[in-house]
Amino acid sequence: MWLHGSDKEAIEAFERALGSVLQLEEKLFPDLVHRCLSTLPSRLELPFNPAQFWSCYHFHNKVVSLYLKHVPLSQRALVLERLRNAMPSNPELGLRLLHQEFVEGNMEQLKFQARMLTSNTPRCLSTLQNLPLCAALWKDRLLFEAAEGGASDRLRRLVDSCQQAGVNLSIGGVDL
Repeated sequence: MWLHGSDKEAIEAFERALGSVLQLEEKLFPDLVHRCLSTLPSRLELPFNPAQFWSCYHFHNKVVSLYLKHVPLSQRALVLERLRNAMPSNPELGLRLLHQEFVEGNMEQLKFQARMLTSNTPRCLSTLQNLPLCAALWKDRLLFEAAEGGASDRLRRLVDSCQQAGVNLSIGGVDL
C-alpha cells in the first residue's frame, strides 16, 4: 500500500488491519502459507547484464521458516519436498530439504534429492561439459558417485562424458 498509495492511505489501511484482528484457526494457517508461497519471487537483474534476471526467494524462505516451526519434525521432510516441487528454482529450499533428509537419516532420499538439486541448480553443475578445463569438478563428481556406490554404468557414462569434454582424469599418474 505504501508503494502505490499515499502515506495517509497506507496509515488508514494499517489501522483498519489492526482494528480487525481475526481469530486465526489452525486450518487457516496452511492456507495462508500457501497463498504467500504462491506469489511470484522478486526478479533481480544480474550484475553487468541487465537483460538477465535471477529469482529472489528471500520472502518465500522466511515464510517457509515460519511455517516449519509449526510442522512436526516427522513431517518436515515431506512438507519441504512438496514445497520444493512447487518452487524448483529455489536453491535454499533444496538445500534445506537435503539437510532435513540428512538429519532424519534418509540416505537414499538424500542421494536422490542431491541429484535433483545438482541437475537443476546452480546451472553450472548441470552443464559440466561446458567447463572442460575444470577437471577438479569432474573428479569430485566421479569420487562422489564412487563413494556413494554408484552403478558402474553410471560411472562409465560419466568417464565417457569427461573424455568427450577433453578432461584429463589421471589422479597421481593413474588414469581412471
